[in-house]
Amino acid sequence: MTNQEGERVLVNLNLAGEISVEEIPLTKAFSEGDLIGIQVKQGSTYYAYGLFDNPSNISLYLNHGKRYSFECSLVKNGKTTIINTLGGLERLIVGTQTWCTLGSGYALPFIRGPQGTSGYVQTSSGKWNYAAKANLTPITNEFIYTSDSYFNRLQYGQVTNGQSSRYSNAVVYYGEASDVLAGNSISIPIDMRNCSFGIATSISGITDGDVTVTIQNSLQTFLTNSNITQDTQFETTIWSFYDLRSAWQYANNYTENFTVGVIWNRVVGVTQDLGTKTVQFKRNAVNRVNINLGASTKSANIAINVEEPEIINEAYTFGN
Repeated sequence: MTNQEGERVLVNLNLAGEISVEEIPLTKAFSEGDLIGIQVKQGSTYYAYGLFDNPSNISLYLNHGKRYSFECSLVKNGKTTIINTLGGLERLIVGTQTWCTLGSGYALPFIRGPQGTSGYVQTSSGKWNYAAKANLTPITNEFIYTSDSYFNRLQYGQVTNGQSSRYSNAVVYYGEASDVLAGNSISIPIDMRNCSFGIATSISGITDGDVTVTIQNSLQTFLTNSNITQDTQFETTIWSFYDLRSAWQYANNYTENFTVGVIWNRVVGVTQDLGTKTVQFKRNAVNRVNINLGASTKSANIAINVEEPEIINEAYTFGN
């Protein structure tokens, strides 16, 4: 039987691309504690949203003959990584920011618009601070059909985990499906990509004194270690890109530029700024930065190289 235009049809959403319900070389697609936020639009109008911790049966009703777009963000270990008010908190402290919370649920990237107006919130010490109000989202495991409330931060990798930064210590997948005609098909794939990257840094060749190493870009510092006195392999850290949509759109060759800086404090009382080098960090890869120092007591040179990146796997997943 063929559906008529305007009749509601039930469809299933399948997470495809670099994530699926089966185990693939990259990682297990979904594990307990992960969170998936999905926003649906009918044309340019917000249609439905949902926050899921169970991806086995993500389905919703669409109007036959209408066109839809889907936006999805999956945060690995989101239940423990993302700050929430499930314990009854009335305010969130995010870095140096204080948020008044509207409702109970999870914060970025799963806050919803339209944003609440700003207001005053009382801190634990009794002081009143001016703060933004955030519409938090509880786990629904079903779609909420509304145009009045919607996810509007899914395309950003800013995960509220106690830091106030654009890049977050989190593994985040992002995906879209656009211009989907609601017809007789019962399954709609959403192409998901891992929009995270890893940094693994090592330094060798320190003969005296101590060394300071920094890795940063124009927005944030990702590594700063000082007083390094011996060859060191730093712990691998995983970060989500801030612009998830660009990382997804140009997934095959997406990179961003970062700078590596080295300062050497020598025992002879001389501080040598060995300068900076621009390196490219690749999406969905652990980017290994090897810093090799060669020196006499009066001069030094530096060699920084980035190895061919390794695909992120379970060993580098951030969180519990």
